[in-house]
Amino acid sequence: MDRAARRDALLETAMRLFLTHGYGGTTIEVIAAEARVAKRTVYTTVGDKADLFVAVVRRLGDRVVNTVAPDAGDPVSDLHAFGVRLVRLMLSDEAIGLHRLVTGEAAKFPELAARHYANGPRRYIGVLSGLLAALPPDRLLVPEPDHDVLAEQLFTLLMGEKHRRRMFGIDPAPTATTAAEHVTRTLDLILIEPPAR
Repeated sequence: MDRAARRDALLETAMRLFLTHGYGGTTIEVIAAEARVAKRTVYTTVGDKADLFVAVVRRLGDRVVNTVAPDAGDPVSDLHAFGVRLVRLMLSDEAIGLHRLVTGEAAKFPELAARHYANGPRRYIGVLSGLLAALPPDRLLVPEPDHDVLAEQLFTLLMGEKHRRRMFGIDPAPTATTAAEHVTRTLDLILIEPPAR
């Protein structure tokens, strides 16, 4: 197994253990044993437990962020495609589990919560801002917007009640179809000539 595959396996094991036992209930020793690596390997590969948790969050987000291809086509289509991937990620079982974990541990581990936010939601809002800035100005209902502010508002609209219902275990994770419908309805609120249905 090459180095990248070993790192990926380590992060997958860590995510499973964090989701099962919580942040405070998971130790580097247990992660190393479950991943069948030396404890030292964990430290040299990703760092301490907080670094490992952030790497888990970042790995999950890479599935969405690393697929963004700016200027790959119609900016509205690019925004819609990213929105669908974002909604599916943020409302996935893994992301919801990690969000619950961070919410529960934030008072005890505020630095962990801040790093989770920076490597998760803040990162995605930054991508949204770039995608919004790529839109022709006449496509936005908001004249001369601050793209960073609009990106935060769009992120909130995309997550909103759907995220809350997932956090409470009321709804299942969205399918590709339901995520696309939700993103289309959301973009209807900010775009002139929203994406084709």
